[in-house]
Amino acid sequence: MTETIYVVGHKNPDNDAISAAIGFAAFKNAICARDGIDAVYKPVRLGPLPVETAFNLERYGVEEPELIERVGEGDKVALVDHNEVRQSVDGIEDAEIVEIVDHHRIGGMVTAAPIPFTNRPTGSTAGIVTSLFRAEDLPIPQPIAACLLSACLTDTVILKSPTTTPFDHNQVAYLSTLLSVDPVEFGMELFRKRGGESEMDIDKLVGADSKEFAYRDKVVYIAQRETVDLKAVLDREDEIREYMKGLCESKGYEFAILMATDILAEGTQLLVEGNTAAVDAIFDITCQPGGVWMPGVLSRKKQIAAAVLGA
Repeated sequence: MTETIYVVGHKNPDNDAISAAIGFAAFKNAICARDGIDAVYKPVRLGPLPVETAFNLERYGVEEPELIERVGEGDKVALVDHNEVRQSVDGIEDAEIVEIVDHHRIGGMVTAAPIPFTNRPTGSTAGIVTSLFRAEDLPIPQPIAACLLSACLTDTVILKSPTTTPFDHNQVAYLSTLLSVDPVEFGMELFRKRGGESEMDIDKLVGADSKEFAYRDKVVYIAQRETVDLKAVLDREDEIREYMKGLCESKGYEFAILMATDILAEGTQLLVEGNTAAVDAIFDITCQPGGVWMPGVLSRKKQIAAAVLGA
């Protein structure tokens, strides 16, 4: 009987969480076909598709991953773009984790037996998946290459993020050549698809790309909205703040942060609710109405979450 392994990114998935899952499932299925392994890797997701992901999948004819809510005993799961229980699919404690591919800090995921765990300090998980194809000398189908390139570019903010490494530049160059595209034009088209901030539901505007983190003995919420229209986001500041206050009250967060990141100006307007004094101390800023402009801040992982976790 053919064994099914679910490949899943984190909750509130961004483009990398979904596209890396698609790419890694394709990689593992190619390995299974080559080596005669009777297994199928199935990409799944834990939330709605980001608009740029939906656009890219439709453009290249890639099937949307199935939406799931939980896994359980007897399920086998490969994790991509995360390795913390808090960010993972519900029921993960009861499932069998068979492999992890990630580019974030190692966050305490426990397995019953040794597993392959690929973790590199790079700009995207999709770039790591690309390197796995290349290491095995396996061809990357164009639709899969398009998924991987899209995530390499959105997660590194078109190679501008401080998380970007020479490794990322190498993977982007390789994928761009396969697709015969200019990576900057390809990336900008994806970011422009993210528009509509003036009309979208506030929970999507704030929460579409959000994560929980342990902070001392509490939990904090850090969301990011990458945009080419910062004014449209900040015009909704009152709504954003009310929404984040509600999150702090209902979820018990010590504080909630929204990074409104302007990819053209290459900086972030930081909006904070909850214990603003703690955030002031962490970043040596003064939280205030209108937010705080932080030039050069593009990465949640390296420039915001790392500072919070190290406080």
